Amino acid sequence: MLNGIDVASYQTGLNPAVVPCDFVITKATQGTTYINPDFQRMKDASIAAGKLLGIYHYAAGGNPISEANFFIETIKPYIGKAILALDWEGGMNPAFGKNDVDWCKKFLDHVKEKTGVTPFIYMSKINGCRAHNWSAVAKDYPLWGAQYGSDSHTGYQTNPWTDSGSWGAWDKVTIFQYSSHGRLSGWNANLDVDLAYVNAREWSEWAAGKPAPVEFPDKTDADLAVEVLFNVHGTGDARKKALGGRYTGAQEDVNRLLNGNKTSLLMAVHSYLKRHGADTIL
Repeated sequence: MLNGIDVASYQTGLNPAVVPCDFVITKATQGTTYINPDFQRMKDASIAAGKLLGIYHYAAGGNPISEANFFIETIKPYIGKAILALDWEGGMNPAFGKNDVDWCKKFLDHVKEKTGVTPFIYMSKINGCRAHNWSAVAKDYPLWGAQYGSDSHTGYQTNPWTDSGSWGAWDKVTIFQYSSHGRLSGWNANLDVDLAYVNAREWSEWAAGKPAPVEFPDKTDADLAVEVLFNVHGTGDARKKALGGRYTGAQEDVNRLLNGNKTSLLMAVHSYLKRHGADTIL
């Protein structure tokens, strides 16, 4: 798993070399005329700081092909170096709630055709994912979903709250924006904080247009750590082979649980049983 932030002009001046994050997703464009004035600086600073990069377009509800072309032209030098995303929400978007699925599919299909990169789509869990039948989009495009448990300030979370309802047509969320009130060192204001259920290799493959299947997509590193503790995945090289690209993250959580207190360990097991049941580990 990766911890990161998404930013727009509101975060002008933020230094990604100082603010702790694995990735930065920055707004590039909106509609067919607006370019985030901090876009160039932020993406260059993120790359210089060694952060994984994402770039998104905020839909204004105009012609989806025209908006896609404007987005592509603006970000052209960074195609293949960043994951791409469409931000679909109601503010300043007259198409929202009217022809959502058709509009988004036209935009996403055009971006994929012209760039070779499969873009993500951002929307809220309730007002977006559950409001329409997104199956025509979900079959091809991964979800960057949003749902907030509260407006309390928070740092990064390893198991952020989400309600028990579905993500609509998606069987999982790949990037989860769980708060707009994140507080991290190096920036004295609110931040959108996100958890990506992929590793750095998988992120880079999405950016390059060569996404590999996400290993154990329904399980967090903490879930896999519980399975390791119950010897589900074997030991030594056998464990490395079984977990593949998820090995490092899972092993870090194993060490965290073993070096922590008993309460943390019990809570991790309880959380696992609540989400996945006992069949795998018992």
